[in-house]
Amino acid sequence: MSSCRRGSRTLLCLRPHLDSLNSALLGPFQASSHSLKYFYTGISEPSQGQPQFVLQGYVDGQVFVHYDSQSRKMKTRVSWMEKVGKEDPQYWDKSTQNVHANEEMFRENLETLRNRYNQSKGE
Repeated sequence: MSSCRRGSRTLLCLRPHLDSLNSALLGPFQASSHSLKYFYTGISEPSQGQPQFVLQGYVDGQVFVHYDSQSRKMKTRVSWMEKVGKEDPQYWDKSTQNVHANEEMFRENLETLRNRYNQSKGE
């Protein structure tokens, strides 16, 4: 289930996201409950130097991965995620490709929202 909020120039979606990474991340902690969440933020008209799209992944409230439309690469924010890249050398490339698809979908959704709500650029 996802929940989205729309501001004048920003769409923020909070989506619990479960994938094959769960077992890699939570493997040693499976005896107790943990959370894995991804936050997607799209900005229709970003200010100078501000990315149009940002993804941040959280495990138990701690940022562990980050992507933005300026760097165009998924990057780790914690040392323990480096193990995943070593065990699966293509992990970061595959993750980046998946986020590129999400980024494109966000751009299309922002344009659809703008058209549906008859929002012109910059107003």
